[in-house]
Amino acid sequence: MSQMLQLDALVMAMACLTTTQTDLGGDLGMVPPILDNSTSCPISALSGLTTRLQALTNDIASVKEQIGGLQEQLVDLRRSGGPAGYPVPLGLPNAIGSRLPVSSLSSLDVDVPQLLAAQGGPGAGGGPTTPSNCLKQQHGVVRIRPRANVEPFFVFCDQKVRDGGWIMVVNRYDGSEDFNRKWADYKIGFGSLNTEFFIGLDKLHQITSSDNYELLVQLQNRKQELRYALYDHFGIGSESEQYHLNVLGKYQGDAADALRQHVGKKFSTQDRDNDESEANCAAAQSAAFWYGSSCNLSNPFGLYQRLLDRDKDEYKGILWRGFLDGPKGSLKIVRMMVRPRSGTPSGSSF
Repeated sequence: MSQMLQLDALVMAMACLTTTQTDLGGDLGMVPPILDNSTSCPISALSGLTTRLQALTNDIASVKEQIGGLQEQLVDLRRSGGPAGYPVPLGLPNAIGSRLPVSSLSSLDVDVPQLLAAQGGPGAGGGPTTPSNCLKQQHGVVRIRPRANVEPFFVFCDQKVRDGGWIMVVNRYDGSEDFNRKWADYKIGFGSLNTEFFIGLDKLHQITSSDNYELLVQLQNRKQELRYALYDHFGIGSESEQYHLNVLGKYQGDAADALRQHVGKKFSTQDRDNDESEANCAAAQSAAFWYGSSCNLSNPFGLYQRLLDRDKDEYKGILWRGFLDGPKGSLKIVRMMVRPRSGTPSGSSF
């Protein structure tokens, strides 16, 4: 009932503001005259307007954030066929295999407070608990906020590789997701966090600009040979900088230092030609990447090769210079992940 009274007061105040005549042509320091009893708008109707508007704005922003988070969880829940936070293991096909629109999720019976509590939102008890990265988090889908001034979003945390704490950026293993996409898709990301996906350049910039991050690249060829490339510093610019590959630290690994020639390059897609070549590399290679003057170097976002007897030619497959150079062929698995730099990790490289 109190909310209805507040709404009535707000409507009355807005009506007063739009119908009251005031002289705005005088000095800038003059305050509009206070309404007296002869008017139809009491002073009390205006006195709390600013406070109520601010409160309503805050409530709307909070609800929008909660709805956004729930929508992402519900999408992942439907696609994985299991509870949020327990996705299908990486490298395995989706148990359901379907990609249903959000509208089809309306029939799900979801305990909203329980979902919010699981992610540290309202109803969890206590203050904000959204982590800034994947360190010390569960293995699977986790909601993070890299900086206090950005909206939180969901990522896949890998806690099984090289001491854990990794945010998955790219996951490719079966060709189920099309990586030959335009700028808008690469900006926001695509694919399900439980299957093949790309995290999105906006999110990758927010993550890598919030702290000093290292990059791990995992590769596997058709012969089941595993290789890795580890860079102790990695970061990209914002969209205004065309997601420029700003930083690439010291390399170690056995896959070859294939990213070195892409440092300092802008990101290119088929509809946003930012490379240094006369050709449109992204269009020619059917893949987006940080291309320079040559289109024939590494191509981790290239066309996935499902049929092993029909190799992609002209450097269009998934390539890593020094491990699989092309012009034919394609790697079987590519994963790229980042985490805050905390010394040289130990353990298995894959």
